[in-house]
Amino acid sequence: MKDNKKFAKIIFGVVCIIIVAVCIVIQVVLKNEDKKLEEESKKYETLNITTTSGVEIETEYIQIDNAKIYIKIPKNFKQLDYETITQKYSGEVPSIVFSNDETTINLAISITKNEMKDSQINEYIDYMEKILESNSEIINKYVYEVNGHNIGKIELISDAADTKVYNNMICFSYNGNLIIVTFNCTEELRKEWINVGKFIIDSLFFKE
Repeated sequence: MKDNKKFAKIIFGVVCIIIVAVCIVIQVVLKNEDKKLEEESKKYETLNITTTSGVEIETEYIQIDNAKIYIKIPKNFKQLDYETITQKYSGEVPSIVFSNDETTINLAISITKNEMKDSQINEYIDYMEKILESNSEIINKYVYEVNGHNIGKIELISDAADTKVYNNMICFSYNGNLIIVTFNCTEELRKEWINVGKFIIDSLFFKE
């Protein structure tokens, strides 16, 4: 009888310890989630970013193709007309391009008719790396998630007609089709604008 009572006390003690441990874990998880949500909120609310030399760039959110896709662009960028886009880009030209006055810094958006599932983004970004690495310097490549969407990202230096171009490119599936968004600038401007490019690309979000 005494052994049973002793055993019951031990079990009760273990259960209490487990409950306390679970409560602590839940508090830590909730605290981390709150911190994450706060960081996400700040990311979306912050519209100003400075270049490496300290020049402040004011941005605003735009809606992509009247869809529930949003991304920041510098307020002083202008949208290029189709003729200018075709002169600037060869091959499959982007659907929309925002650029500075000198067209040396750009945000290009390609809304394609290519079928692409969200689950295919990992495979697609690997394919893109193989295609691009033959004539480009791949800096970085990975896949991450935004609002439940897989986002494939490649940073690279590519050759242009008379210069080299830095590209921060992301791709994702929306309504079953592939969309590609690229921040690019000439290699000479890369150091000055790289953090602005990251700020713009990382601002992408989906409003479901």
